[in-house]
Amino acid sequence: MRENSSEITKYIQIAKENHKKGNIYQANEIYKKLINQKIYTYELLFSYGLFCKEINNLKIAKNLFNLSIKKYPSKINAYILLAEILRKENKVNDALKALFAAKKIEKSNPDIDYNLSISYKTTKSFREAILSIDSAIRLQPINPTYQILKADILVEFFKNEEAKELLVNLKFPKGSLLYFQKEILISKIFINQKKYKLAEGVLLGLRKLFNKERILYLNLSDLYFKNRELEKGILILKEGIKNFPKFIPLRFNLGIMYRNLGLIELSIKTHLEILLDDQLNSNSYYELSTMYNFSNHDEQLKTLLNIEIENLSPKEKIYFCYSKSNAYHNNKDYKKSAYFLKIANDEKLKIQPSDLKRKLNTGEYFRNLEIDQNLNLEEVKDSNQYVFIVGMPRCGSTLLESILSLNPDVKDLGEVTFLEESLQKSNDLLEIRKLYKEKVMLVNSKQQIFTDKNLFNFLYCPIIYRFFPNAKIIHCIRNPLDNILSIYRTNFLNQSFSSSLNDISELYLYHLKLMKEYKSKFGSIIYSYDHEQVVRNPKETIQDLINWLDWEWNEKYLSPQKSKRSVFTASSAQVRKKINPNSSGCWKKYEDLIEPIRELFPTYN
Repeated sequence: MRENSSEITKYIQIAKENHKKGNIYQANEIYKKLINQKIYTYELLFSYGLFCKEINNLKIAKNLFNLSIKKYPSKINAYILLAEILRKENKVNDALKALFAAKKIEKSNPDIDYNLSISYKTTKSFREAILSIDSAIRLQPINPTYQILKADILVEFFKNEEAKELLVNLKFPKGSLLYFQKEILISKIFINQKKYKLAEGVLLGLRKLFNKERILYLNLSDLYFKNRELEKGILILKEGIKNFPKFIPLRFNLGIMYRNLGLIELSIKTHLEILLDDQLNSNSYYELSTMYNFSNHDEQLKTLLNIEIENLSPKEKIYFCYSKSNAYHNNKDYKKSAYFLKIANDEKLKIQPSDLKRKLNTGEYFRNLEIDQNLNLEEVKDSNQYVFIVGMPRCGSTLLESILSLNPDVKDLGEVTFLEESLQKSNDLLEIRKLYKEKVMLVNSKQQIFTDKNLFNFLYCPIIYRFFPNAKIIHCIRNPLDNILSIYRTNFLNQSFSSSLNDISELYLYHLKLMKEYKSKFGSIIYSYDHEQVVRNPKETIQDLINWLDWEWNEKYLSPQKSKRSVFTASSAQVRKKINPNSSGCWKKYEDLIEPIRELFPTYN
């Protein structure tokens, strides 16, 4: 028997009460029975949609909100909640379309502006995000949630002082959620400023008040990851997982930290356990595929290879395609590996267009920069020695830094952006070395030799030569076809040129041309390190490098896999193995994929 509108309202209330009590199944059954009667009142569509959204049944929630919009186009709440789901699915452009449609209905609705701002923040559109949240604040000036979002946007885009000024003026009760959000943002400001101890103090202070907030443990683990205090990070993650055993982001971070510490078996075990609770976790599948061949886990491998990619969100599609490619590579099915690899990179380019031009423009700017030769460098005293490792990603530089780190006088900085940040901060070139040293000192190391493995520092060789008189540059090179393929096979998050074989090749050729010019100008401080020679004839080539550095020779340099250092690059699993030439000539397995660029490197065909 069909229910009338008032009875439907009564049943909706019963469903809500069941939901509130945690009786999810009973609530869902009530909603299903009501919806099957096809009396689509706005209250039913919206309430059931909200219920499905909260229990993470997003497909049904989307359908209900879309139906609500179709039948009740003037009701804007369905547009806003649909946009939230679309953002969660990484379909931000579709979310913006839904919000623009709502904006046409109600031009002065602060909730629409608030959600527009969140969407713009997601797409890294700072100007639009600020304009939208400012519009929401004008409509509701005393809404603290809007103020918090504005501060969050400012922090996200490193407008730290503006964010700090805004947050200082926000007063909330100490135990409130808004106070928690405010303090979290203050800790992020300290992290942006690399004031890690201050950030840690804020977060540990919050832990005393909010030890039941799982995001706190996640933020603490992120802080320890950035500060390279992985042991502390693992301890805080274990504490968080004890409190929230099913919260996968904590377990995922634990797997990453195990990997970076070289505890590969523990990392694999952690990600496999995640898949037991979430069998379609694209992040864990990707991590596993980079360090494990699934030899003892046929069921997980079968699940991965059978996943249909057509209906996945863009991010999931990218990660699953990389994972499939790696799995097929391990199974020596290189045609299928290449097929999924191309899909992954093509999808990435849709989200993040190549940054090739920016890199080329930066290189040309510093290549043509006129530096006053009469500058008095004595103003900046620095007893430290810096070894800059430059080249292209995946050139063997992580192995090189592991070799160098076996010198007890060396502190490996890893892929820091200290030089680039120093150049951006000051137009006074005399300040650059001072600013750089200040950043190095924050590392709090007793050593006085530092390796900086930001490979793109090759763009700044004239600055290094002129303003770092006691520095050395090691140019790391590898078979270009192997190197280009390896870059293309790696899911780099912040190097968008890496998703285009043509752009990788163009940058590779440019970097060779630039380094050839710099070697002719600054040859005394530049060493050419050939990864192919190192893996084939390690003793002779490594000994030659150590002699060039004027370090005392020790056989330990031949066993970099014994280094206990944490590794934060895509090679963190591979570098734990003995020096070997296994990856040399890998490009020949992908000849069809590589064919369009082979003619650019005739020497290596």
